[in-house]
Amino acid sequence: MRSTFETEGDTVMTGKTAGAPRAKPAKMDRRTVLALLGAASTGSLVGPGLALGAPPAPGESGADGASASRDLGHLFLRAVREGDLPAVLAMLDADATLASEKDDSGRSAYILARLGGHRDVASALFERGIELDIAEAVLAGDWDRVDELAADNPAIMNEAHPIGGNPLYASAIGGGVRMFHIRKLGADSNGRPEGGSGFTPARAAMNCADPLDAWLGAIDVLSNGGDVNAPQAGGDTVLHGAVRARDQRLVRLAMRKGADLSARDIAGRTATDLAGGLAWAAGAELLSRHAEVPRDNRGSRLAFTADRVPFSLQNIDDVPRDLQGETTSMSHFNVPRVRELLAREPRLIHSFSTDAELAIEACGHTGQRDIIRMHLELGAPLSLPTAISLGDLEHARWLLERDPTLIHERGPHDFPLMWYPAIGGDSVEALELLLEFGADIEQDSAGETLLHRAAARNRSALVHRLLQQGGDTTAVGYRQFRDGRTPHSVAVARKSEDVLAVFREFGIDA
Repeated sequence: MRSTFETEGDTVMTGKTAGAPRAKPAKMDRRTVLALLGAASTGSLVGPGLALGAPPAPGESGADGASASRDLGHLFLRAVREGDLPAVLAMLDADATLASEKDDSGRSAYILARLGGHRDVASALFERGIELDIAEAVLAGDWDRVDELAADNPAIMNEAHPIGGNPLYASAIGGGVRMFHIRKLGADSNGRPEGGSGFTPARAAMNCADPLDAWLGAIDVLSNGGDVNAPQAGGDTVLHGAVRARDQRLVRLAMRKGADLSARDIAGRTATDLAGGLAWAAGAELLSRHAEVPRDNRGSRLAFTADRVPFSLQNIDDVPRDLQGETTSMSHFNVPRVRELLAREPRLIHSFSTDAELAIEACGHTGQRDIIRMHLELGAPLSLPTAISLGDLEHARWLLERDPTLIHERGPHDFPLMWYPAIGGDSVEALELLLEFGADIEQDSAGETLLHRAAARNRSALVHRLLQQGGDTTAVGYRQFRDGRTPHSVAVARKSEDVLAVFREFGIDA
């Protein structure tokens, strides 16, 4: 069961409660709804909060049609919050204007349905033809509408919406879909606009009604510019939010991203204190073993060039922002365009995307070796992940010998170092190098391991070696398929025939 708590005037969804379950109001059947609608038409509807069917207390019956309409609006929103689809549909059939009803905080029925995890109710409201605002369009995945609203008013991407924050906040608390698109339109990954809840998008993700969506959304925000230790309302932190959600995956993620375990909320509680106060023994025990959770290391990303000369990042604010964005975007795949852009302005090797991704990291995580070399020739940094992708194992070894903790490094977008032997080719040699320095064969992002990534790319030699090493064939990954797939099911979906033959060799058919 989901519960709510109040913070800075904003009601947000939290995880399962530690105490006794709260009784839910009985759902309204169609007969009750129709009776209420009839009462509304005569002005005799009881006030909100009274038991349905009970006689109103003196002075509490609706005095006029306006108060009856308000009461009906309250009942409608209650049905929306409860996910009572039959009641919602019956009310909408009787009064279509209820689809645009809002609560006292200005949150629409559509937003309340989505925040409560009631997608069927949200769909019913959407089908009534409501005019979507920016947060609703994000939640609905109506990207044409999002683009239209952003073009009409670019500032809207960093304004507070009644949902509690900017459009990226809306995505994080509502399911975390296409966040890259929202950032590209200018939304601040750490935005806390005045008038909102005081939470950043990363903290909002902790309050998503669906645990899987919360985890995936948090991974996205915290791996693309979001700061796990950014200030929050009331002294709260992302880690406190993970504890409130009672979700070990979220706690591990926050710790992996470098959460400050000593941070205290407004009541003076650390995350560990909060776990104890909630009687969440599993969370308290996990936090007590925080030293066992490897922290992400990105220490080599801006450290050295291919010549092992210290890299110095330049400020290129005088270069148009759209040109910088195009350079990073095209570096994922477009050799001719990148060559043209870098010839025009060599300083574009210092370009970052709105996902906080350096241009050479874009070609590094897509395995575009020709583009990697273009950047390197102009003095771009050669990080450990990019060196593995390029096949420069000599440079990779040099970096690891200088700093063995780089074995926990990640590329952009939370790409684990262990994925890069598959990204750059079918490199068993790269795998062996990483294992030599103590890499975890199951290093993952959203459950997806090297075995998943190799299966997707038909890297049969890697899959063979991973299976010899005892790679987990039952691990479920969510990066490529949101419904969750094992390595074998990924290979089936991607039609990786060479890999499927290796699986059969090891007696794995499902």
